[in-house]
Amino acid sequence: MALIDTRREYDHLFGIYVPIAIGVFALILVVMLAAVVIFRRRPAERAARWSEHNALEGSYAALLACVAAFLLYLTFTAEHRVDTVANRQRAAVVVNVIASKWEWTFTYPAYGFSVRSGTVGRQPLVVPAGEAVRFNLTSVDVIHAFWIPALRYKHDAIPGSTQVITLSFTKGVFAGQCAEFCGLRHPDMVFTAHAVSPASFGAWARSRGRGPTP
Repeated sequence: MALIDTRREYDHLFGIYVPIAIGVFALILVVMLAAVVIFRRRPAERAARWSEHNALEGSYAALLACVAAFLLYLTFTAEHRVDTVANRQRAAVVVNVIASKWEWTFTYPAYGFSVRSGTVGRQPLVVPAGEAVRFNLTSVDVIHAFWIPALRYKHDAIPGSTQVITLSFTKGVFAGQCAEFCGLRHPDMVFTAHAVSPASFGAWARSRGRGPTP
C-alpha cells in the first residue's frame, strides 16, 4: 500500500504556484511601468477625463477568479489524496503529542513511556521509517503548531481538541518546531525526529518501556 508523501504533494503544488505567481507579478509590473511611461504628465497637457471600461475590468476580474478557482481545486485535491491514503493505512505506531509552553511531550501508549523536548531538554521523537505513524495532537494551553519542514507539513495543536494526523518518514533526522508564536520562549520549542529501521525502532522502544501491547 502506498505511503503518505506530503513532501511530493507540496512540491507538486509549489511547482505550479510559483510560475503562476511569477507570471502575475510580471504582468502587473509591465502594466504599471507602461502606465507610468505612456500616461506621464507632459508640459501644457490637461488632465484626461476618466471613463469606465467595464468589459476590460470584467475580463481580468474573471481571469483572476478562474486562476484562484484553479489553485483552490489543486489544493483541495491534494489534501483529499493525502487524507484518503491516511484513512486507508493502518498505523504501525501511535504517538500522542501534547504541546505546551514551551515543550513537546511524545507518548508511546503501546510501550508505556514518553519523551520530551523543548525547554525541558532534547529527547528525540523516534519513529520507524517506511511505516505509517499516527499522531494524536493536542495542546494544554495555547495554540501551537506541529511543524516538520522537511516533510512540508504543519498542523495546529488546539487546546481542547485532538487532531489525528498520519505521516510517513524516510530514514534520517528531521528538525521540527512550533510554528505558531506562543510566547516568550517560542524559539526554544523545538524537537528532532529520528526515523530508523522498524527493527531499530522496536529495540529502542522496548529498551525504554515495555513490549508493544496489541
